[in-house]
Amino acid sequence: MSDQMSDDEKTDATEDKTIVEQGPSIGEYRRESIPEYIVDSNGDRFEFNRIALEGDGGLEPSQLEKNECLISPGLIYRKSRGDPTLN
Repeated sequence: MSDQMSDDEKTDATEDKTIVEQGPSIGEYRRESIPEYIVDSNGDRFEFNRIALEGDGGLEPSQLEKNECLISPGLIYRKSRGDPTLN
């Protein structure tokens, strides 16, 4: 699994976020572990939410809602509700 979120995988396109912590594996998708949660370099925690849908052009960033991020190989994480910065 990649340790960085690409420009298409970030909730804030102006910041490059690095994954600094991962929770225990809750399964596997495309031979990659699915961490229960991830923590980025800002200290924001994201919980696994769902598998991303793929279109003809690959993963569709338009399926992301506010406070979500897309991680390779197609995992969507949602910012934790307990996070005080969550609106």
